[in-house]
Amino acid sequence: MNIREAKEEIVRTIRAYTAKDDRGCYRIPSVRQRPVLLIGPPGIGKTAIMEQAAQECRTGLVAYTITHHTRQSAVGLPQLVARRFGETEYTMTEYTMSEIVGSIYEYEERTGLREGILFIDEINCVSETLAPTMLQFLQYKMFGNHKVPEGWIIVAAGNPQEYNRSVRELDMAALDRVRTLNVEADFAVWKDYALERAVHPLVLSYLELHPEYFYQVTLTRDRREFVTARGWEDLSVLLLEYERQGMPADRSFMEQFLRAPKIAADFASYYQMARARLGVYRLRELIGDGLSAAERKALGRQLAGTSGDVKCMFVRHLLSAASERMTAYGALHRQYGRRKEVLRQLLSYMEEDRTHTPEDFLRRRAHALRVRRENRLLKPWEERMEAEVDEWLGKLLSVPDSIRILEKRTADGGSEEAFSAAAGLCRDQEELQAHREELLDFLGRMTDFVAESFGEDLELTDWLYGLKCHGDYPLLSYEDRRMGLLLEQRAEEERLRREIKEMEGLYEAADRK
Repeated sequence: MNIREAKEEIVRTIRAYTAKDDRGCYRIPSVRQRPVLLIGPPGIGKTAIMEQAAQECRTGLVAYTITHHTRQSAVGLPQLVARRFGETEYTMTEYTMSEIVGSIYEYEERTGLREGILFIDEINCVSETLAPTMLQFLQYKMFGNHKVPEGWIIVAAGNPQEYNRSVRELDMAALDRVRTLNVEADFAVWKDYALERAVHPLVLSYLELHPEYFYQVTLTRDRREFVTARGWEDLSVLLLEYERQGMPADRSFMEQFLRAPKIAADFASYYQMARARLGVYRLRELIGDGLSAAERKALGRQLAGTSGDVKCMFVRHLLSAASERMTAYGALHRQYGRRKEVLRQLLSYMEEDRTHTPEDFLRRRAHALRVRRENRLLKPWEERMEAEVDEWLGKLLSVPDSIRILEKRTADGGSEEAFSAAAGLCRDQEELQAHREELLDFLGRMTDFVAESFGEDLELTDWLYGLKCHGDYPLLSYEDRRMGLLLEQRAEEERLRREIKEMEGLYEAADRK
């Protein structure tokens, strides 16, 4: 299966294992909740989907790389305790709580979350002294003498032997106690993820032309070469920043992320060539609406006569520009929505007790955010948004008129609309609407340009599909008359590809028999 299918299975597992009956008891007892074991090559996103699944299910996540642990930290340290049996007192050895189990209880105390995922990475790379502990863990959900708390789903991950020389093959006793999900690299799935994360357009266009270079690993005695999904994404992040600062990125730079010299050299050549072409096709002027109608038509005719790789590159850059604008709109939409939400929380807090002050509310909010930050429950964009809201709220509460309206609202049920107006929320909505109309105009112009230049062909489908894949697309309600038909056609092609792949798998299984 691919990494998306693996994430969906993890989500289904969490929902099944945490389902409760009318008495509040888990429908599936802990002893029947088999741990999930993800086996797949490194760098395809096994750890990332744990964070996504935990967030989607609104549960906790405690993650450990087991190879960083000794037997003592996993099982606990021995200590001497006195025990009386009958009339005689004995000195016995007892183990302290495992650091891993203890961290779950600490996590519950800090966050208030009583259910979640315990993720153990590189489980098949443990030392010989830890191997028996892992079998006990998979069978009984225990480290040493201490059980993993109920409500915590165990997910483990490991690499196949061909990717890691330190892998210890799990025996039948261990495998018979887990649900194994074999995960493979899949460019089509990663591309959807990359479109949403604004991966560098030249990385995407290059991989469109060379999907066989998306994931390659050659680990032999003579050669250690590899290119992974993680490598492409990390390359994209730094490449964008290098471009922003006007710094060069040559072949040696590419080789720091793409550890296969041939692929690194090929992408470096493609990158330099594509960068040189961008000025010729006046991409920035087109995006900035700096071309006249005649110039746009001339550019369209010029692009229509180019090769497939140039068309692909051009559409990817248009999508990158659209993604940047859609992300900015989405951030503004969430920011203004969060302002309104926090303002209502402040009003409720002040109304529930006349002794409450705005300063009390700010302190409580700061404490709650600190707990979320320390336990990695805040994504980077959420942290930036909350910081902006704090700054906005601090400025609002420093204005005497705002405090006066707030006190009046608390004292005699004054108008919430008056306080919202004082907070500038109406102005926020007007600004957001203007931003949306500007963005819709941009998307409409670019859609028309792609259709006029390339026709209703592959490029238009890629453009519309790329828009639809963006996480903030649903906020816009943007539709094009060609979108439904083209995307249905693409979905049908994807379905047929999956069916062919499944049939190939069945034929291979039949051949082995």
